[in-house]
Amino acid sequence: MFALVVAALTVTTVSVGSPASAATASTSRANSALQSVVPGAWRNAIPNARATRLISGKSSTSAYRMGIWVSRFHAAKPAPLLRHTMAHEFGHHIAFYYGSQVVYGAAPTGFPQGVTSVETWADCVASAFSGVDKHGTNVKKHCSRAGLRWTKAWLSKGPYAHPRTNAAIHW
Repeated sequence: MFALVVAALTVTTVSVGSPASAATASTSRANSALQSVVPGAWRNAIPNARATRLISGKSSTSAYRMGIWVSRFHAAKPAPLLRHTMAHEFGHHIAFYYGSQVVYGAAPTGFPQGVTSVETWADCVASAFSGVDKHGTNVKKHCSRAGLRWTKAWLSKGPYAHPRTNAAIHW
């Protein structure tokens, strides 16, 4: 009986697509989640802020002009949590293009929780866009009510209401 179960699992494993097709499906799913949660005006303003790579581990990451690298852990999460993750990573890209540039990924000037609270800023963006209040493990200060209120107001004005600051980037 045990041998039959193992054989069945082996057949199932063999029938699964190649690692490359699994990666494409996951980045596609992540980009669909991004499109469903981040308004088009913001996506159009920062077109390179999309899932470009699937990575191992439990942390997704963003880099200026490099896109969003989505962890396999996040890519496999239920849709609401994946949307929150993608909105969080998109929040980093907003900071790259519209932030104070005090530090890499600094929040926009005026963010009430401090411009150097880069993860808090991204969590506020994620909560504002997704409606999900889910804090990552690397967030030292959670998005406060004042932070969320300020972020929602700032985002609602749209990308063209704010000056681009990425010209100051010299990283």
